[in-house]
Amino acid sequence: MPKKKSDKEARGKKEPARNAVTKPKKVSAAKTLVAIPETAAPAELAPAKGKAAKDAKPAAKKVTAKKPPVVISIDDIALRAYFIAERRQKLGWPGDSTGDWVEAERQLRAEAKKKKA
Repeated sequence: MPKKKSDKEARGKKEPARNAVTKPKKVSAAKTLVAIPETAAPAELAPAKGKAAKDAKPAAKKVTAKKPPVVISIDDIALRAYFIAERRQKLGWPGDSTGDWVEAERQLRAEAKKKKA
């Protein structure tokens, strides 16, 4: 008995074999846009003279990336507060743990600011 042809075969289209590995379709890579800051040409940076000075446009300001804020961990503050408390108790100064914590945080922020500058 002859095999029955499927609808696709009857129309003349070939069906891929069931066990065959098909190739993936080509996908075009998406183009990414990168913003490049504009820079002024050397002629634009030179000071204008005479009438040209009045008509000259101000130079574009350079865009600078902001530095991320300094992050001080709680462990760093706790360690510094411990040493402040030890010194305070040794010298017999008045105070409490909250004051030691605030002082430790202040000192660490001041040190971080010095390193940053």
